[in-house]
Amino acid sequence: MLLDPIIQGGLPQRTSIALVGPPGSGKTCFCLQLALEAVKNGKDALFLSTENTPSTIIAHANGFGIPLAAKAEKNKIQFIDAYSWRIGMRKDPFAAGRVSNPGNLNEVNLIVTDYAKLLKPGSLIILDSVSGLSLSAPDEQRIRTFVHSLAQRISTLEKILILVIEDHAHDNKLITNLRSLVQGSIHTKVEEGSDGSLHWNIRMYSLIGSQHTTQWHEIVLEKMGIALSGGASNK
Repeated sequence: MLLDPIIQGGLPQRTSIALVGPPGSGKTCFCLQLALEAVKNGKDALFLSTENTPSTIIAHANGFGIPLAAKAEKNKIQFIDAYSWRIGMRKDPFAAGRVSNPGNLNEVNLIVTDYAKLLKPGSLIILDSVSGLSLSAPDEQRIRTFVHSLAQRISTLEKILILVIEDHAHDNKLITNLRSLVQGSIHTKVEEGSDGSLHWNIRMYSLIGSQHTTQWHEIVLEKMGIALSGGASNK
């Protein structure tokens, strides 16, 4: 499993995680690989996209070797589209649902919660990203209230919530506040090698009530998606 080098058995139910890192550090690919593993293991996966259309996300994932179905009717991950409104699209073909006004965080909360109620216990819900929503709802107090409310609702429904946060989009105080509202946080970074190549890295920064490592692991591309250095292969 993808998270085995960090925490054996993966994330427990009722857990909310902040996934924090700069743009281009592999956060979306990491989330999609987790979602794919969830559906392969009999769970459901719900992905709310605020920074790209579902079609674009799926195309990028396949470009990195993450094998998502290229036809909407065969895709096992459910997408809620909170981006297409920005570019004048009515509905993306891969979207099971659509947020018509991402600036209305109550609407976003209700839509995600309503879909989450239909998922199996232990299923995965990904919001990529909180930073994308903040462009439409820039008030920091509203963002904090939204994150707290959504995390509580998803916990009650016995699901797992991952909230993607772009660390360059917010000040350190807000990020610290958001991390305090969830059970744990995972951090990503990207480094340039001596040969000019870029390397994605990830670590579990904190997770209440669980034993985990805090060392950095490189995200590596494999034949059937991504894995973490030192972990089980996806081949």
